[in-house]
Amino acid sequence: AHIRTGIGDGDAVIFDYRNGRDLASRPRGVQVIDLFGLNETEVRDRYPAVYQHLSNAVRPQRDGQAAKSKTADAKQYAEKWWLFGKPRPELRKALRGVTRYIATIETAKHRVFQFLPMSILPDNKLACIALDDAYALGVLSSRFHVPWAIASGGRLGMGDDPVYVKSRCFDPFPFPADVPEPLKDKIRTEAEALDALRKRVLESHEDLTLTKLYNVREALREGRALSEAERDIHDRGLVTLIRQHHDTIDVLVAEAYGWPTDLSDEDILTPLVALN
Repeated sequence: AHIRTGIGDGDAVIFDYRNGRDLASRPRGVQVIDLFGLNETEVRDRYPAVYQHLSNAVRPQRDGQAAKSKTADAKQYAEKWWLFGKPRPELRKALRGVTRYIATIETAKHRVFQFLPMSILPDNKLACIALDDAYALGVLSSRFHVPWAIASGGRLGMGDDPVYVKSRCFDPFPFPADVPEPLKDKIRTEAEALDALRKRVLESHEDLTLTKLYNVREALREGRALSEAERDIHDRGLVTLIRQHHDTIDVLVAEAYGWPTDLSDEDILTPLVALN
């Protein structure tokens, strides 16, 4: 169920929904009803309009699919017809107690991490990390994590885009050890500023996207002359400021590891593997 209109008692269980395209391009304005943790009777009693909507719009479809496919998934969806997709209890358990979480698109040209608020329900094509500390966002956004993620996760699709597999890219990744709190605070400050700047730019310019911003940032890093269209994106998207935040994060995270800032991608992987 994607539409809030006409479900007057359901605001508490209706959430904004984001998939990879929403983050890379522009949000589609899609919303979902999420009734995780409630049984059928509780839904009917607490949210009668939501219950009626799902009973009429979703339940017949789920029953029909179960009758046709006979798979375990189809049977589960039919039995729990009021729930949206698979409930992913392991992710929900991890997200308890955090005020926001870090997300990155599973398959994307540019490996970008950002904070999403708890009011947003993520699609299964987003890799979600249950950390709300901007220090973690800074380390993941640095050039010391990206080569590891690319080497660990592989590539996919026509564009040969890097794939972020959380169990291989994040879980075994060695964060810096014994980092002084003042240095962590500097990384936090830069990561918060980077995240806020990108969100502000995209909110101010409806034609700009995260992909467009990072295409131009890549051109700047390569020293390539910008086209007229890219120059426009650069100017309105404040891409030099985005690049400066990334550069500062790289310097600070290098200091956290105790490594030179100018290590090549290959030279980054060797000590990371040793730490792992």
